[in-house]
Amino acid sequence: MFNRPAPLEIRPAVPADGPAIKHLLAYSFRPPVHAWVWEDCLGQETFLVACDRRKPVGALLALPDAGPVAWVRLAALANGIGVGPWLDATLPLLTKPLRRLGARILAWTDASEWAGPALCPRGFRLLTRLVTLVKQTRWLPPASPSAARLRPATPADIPRLLRLDHAAFSPPWWLSSATLDWLRRESSCFLLAEQDGQLLGYVEGQGTSGGAHIGRLAVTPQAQGLGIGHLLLAGGLSLLWEQGVEQVTLNTQQENRVSQRLYDHLGFRPTDRRIPVWGRWL
Repeated sequence: MFNRPAPLEIRPAVPADGPAIKHLLAYSFRPPVHAWVWEDCLGQETFLVACDRRKPVGALLALPDAGPVAWVRLAALANGIGVGPWLDATLPLLTKPLRRLGARILAWTDASEWAGPALCPRGFRLLTRLVTLVKQTRWLPPASPSAARLRPATPADIPRLLRLDHAAFSPPWWLSSATLDWLRRESSCFLLAEQDGQLLGYVEGQGTSGGAHIGRLAVTPQAQGLGIGHLLLAGGLSLLWEQGVEQVTLNTQQENRVSQRLYDHLGFRPTDRRIPVWGRWL
C-alpha cells in the first residue's frame, strides 16, 4: 500500500521565510516568476507559502495594482511538488483577500510556461501572448522634427502620468500611481515627452543581466501617429546606451501591429519567444 503525500500547509509568508524563498528562486528547476521586490511584501495576506512538513516548498505573491486586475508577481515551486496540487491548495486562499482589495481578475504571465498546463484546468483562460523583440545595434532611423521635448520624470509628474497611462492602455495593463512612482525611482531610464506644458507620453526601461528591457512605452491617444513614440523610444535607448547597455529587449502583445511596426522601424527584431498571459475571474 502506498502512503498518500501529506497535504500542503498554506499560510501567509512571514519575514522568517525570506531565506527559504530565496532558495526556491535559486534552485528550483522551474524558472520562477519574479517581477517585484517581494521582500517588501512578506507578511501581506496575498503572499502565501506552501509548506511540506513545515518546510516552505512553494511561494505565490499576487498584488492588485490598478483597475480590476491582480498580477502574480512571484511564483516559485520546489522540485518534486506538483503544480496542480499546489494551485488547488493555494488559489482558494487568495480569492477573498484579493476581492477585498478590489481585484476581480487574477492574471499570470507564464514566461517559462511551466504553469500553463495546470492553469487552464483551474479556470484560467489565455488573454494574449507577448512577443519579445530585441535590438542589438545602436543604429536609429532619422526622426521627424518635433516640438516635443524629453526630460526625466519627477514626483510632481505622477498624477498626470497616471491619467496618461490609463488613457493609453486598457484596464488589464493599467499601472497605479504607486507603481509609476516606484518605476520612476528604480528604473534605469524614465523619460517623459512634453510640449507646451502638455504631457504626451513616457518610456521606462530597466537594466537586466543581459542588457536592458523597455518595460513601458505610452503615448496619449491624441498624440499617437505624430512621432512621439519614436522620440521617446530613441531617447530611452540613447540613455541606456550611455549606461553601457548593448542589447535591449521589449515585449508587446502579438495582436498589437501598430506597436510592432514602430519597433521594427527602430531596429527591433522579433524573437521566437511568445509569452502566454493567463487570466481567471476571482
